[in-house]
Amino acid sequence: MKNPYILLFLIVVVNTSCKKFLEVKPKGIILPEKVADYEGLLNAPSMTKTFPINLLDFTDDNFNTFEATIQSPTANGYYWRPVITINEKANPDVWGPLYRCIYSANVIINGVKGATDGTDAQKQSIYAEALMVRAGCYMDLLTVFAKAYDPATAGSDPGLSLVSSTDVNDKVPGRSSLKATLDAMIADVVLAAEALPVSNINRYRATKYAAYGLLSRIYLYMGDYVNTKKYTDLALQGPHTLLNYNAYATYTNVPVYDLNPEVLWQRAAVSGSPTFMLYSTDLKSYFDATDIRYSFLTVTNNNGLGRAGFSGVYNFGITYPEMYLTRAELLAREGKFNEAMAVVNTIRKNRIRTASYADQSATSAEEALVKVLAERRRELAYSGLRWFDMKRLDREGRMPEIKRINPTTQAVDASLPPHSPKYTFEIPIRVSAFNPGMELNHK
Repeated sequence: MKNPYILLFLIVVVNTSCKKFLEVKPKGIILPEKVADYEGLLNAPSMTKTFPINLLDFTDDNFNTFEATIQSPTANGYYWRPVITINEKANPDVWGPLYRCIYSANVIINGVKGATDGTDAQKQSIYAEALMVRAGCYMDLLTVFAKAYDPATAGSDPGLSLVSSTDVNDKVPGRSSLKATLDAMIADVVLAAEALPVSNINRYRATKYAAYGLLSRIYLYMGDYVNTKKYTDLALQGPHTLLNYNAYATYTNVPVYDLNPEVLWQRAAVSGSPTFMLYSTDLKSYFDATDIRYSFLTVTNNNGLGRAGFSGVYNFGITYPEMYLTRAELLAREGKFNEAMAVVNTIRKNRIRTASYADQSATSAEEALVKVLAERRRELAYSGLRWFDMKRLDREGRMPEIKRINPTTQAVDASLPPHSPKYTFEIPIRVSAFNPGMELNHK
């Protein structure tokens, strides 16, 4: 066995039930000692399968056929109930797996520089990757358990508990402000970018360009478009190619994600997949028969039109098309509507059947922005970013009321109005029970 320390670490992290906070801290552990041990930890499922599939439940992309009386985490998220996981004995959805990953990242961050072998450059690169993974986890946590970023209130709005220790005896820190949380994330990723390589052994492993992509995403969420532009442009300097879907006879011929030159940073789901998730009526309205994405990335099942993945593989990380669409959005917001549409058309030429393709145009910045956001909806459907987009777009009044329609009675079982407090889920019951001083979102 090559990495006994890592194996023991993973077994302990997965099976430990800690009654203090995150359901992730082990009671006893043998720490990694060598660079290979720490690198092995980066390759472990706990560090590559980081995306909580629940985030897809919340969105207006998704339609479900179950009854509103169901109290599962999936139903609670789908109907925007305050608490996702109501079973206080269960590992809380979203929160539990992400903080477990943060714990793994902290093992690396706190230990790799003291590894008994390896070069300083190797240690710095592994350290930087762990910073990246931790920041990515915090980003997903923020979109679920904190309000959307508002610069006027971010200094007082509660963010996250920024956990850096791996010592079970240390007291769990309180929630930092939303601004402090984002500032810490940004500082970590900026530091990571300095040490990360320009290429890595596979797309699950971070690169300098992946760090720029994550910074682009963080700043876009904050509405800081100057810094979004800076890091989007840097990310797009990475070597990449946009795939022309016209070149593939079927979706099975499209390269899987680790071989796909469009993928900047691959992230897999903690568990589950969108395979049985259904396209909402609203999402379907964004496509027509000329869009190859609609034929390649959908599958008909007993309940309706579901989501497919290339060869059954899904990516919930950062892609170059995301970066192109971020660039287009920024151009539209700057009033450069012709340039924005040129970027959109770069994507569309590779996604629309050649015989039916025609450039899109706009006559104003607002029209361009609407079309950019529509293209973002099509290209990034079920990629893990729609809830992120809904939160930030609701902040600026661009989200209509979303309704959950009962498939049998056609009644409205739940709704998500603009600026609703339902956009922020409550801290899990189990977490608040063991940390009674932790600030709640809904007071």
